[in-house]
Amino acid sequence: METHNPNVQKTQFCSYMPERVHTEGRRKLMSWLNQQMKVNLLDGRILVGTFVCTDKDAHIILSTCYEYFNEKDLDTGESRLLGLVMIPGRHIISIHTDVQQKNDQPINSSNFEET
Repeated sequence: METHNPNVQKTQFCSYMPERVHTEGRRKLMSWLNQQMKVNLLDGRILVGTFVCTDKDAHIILSTCYEYFNEKDLDTGESRLLGLVMIPGRHIISIHTDVQQKNDQPINSSNFEET
């Protein structure tokens, strides 16, 4: 039995999904999904990876994450592959998103803007 509710929209993954109005903050977070992100930590390390998700405690999950020990390592490309990481929000100083979004461009500090 099918209902004809104007607040419900069909999707290919499930039979019905309610339409939602998202806040500006949520829309900004959703625009960062699957984008390259640089996270500066309290101990001076820099993590660069693909933004996967966050939660209410400001923990961040990055996939295909590389660890750099300082900005110099980021510019020279000296890194260590970590893979999938969860970064506790209390260890984060700042996050930056990739401005140019080109996969063929090497990662360096000039590609990121502070958010």
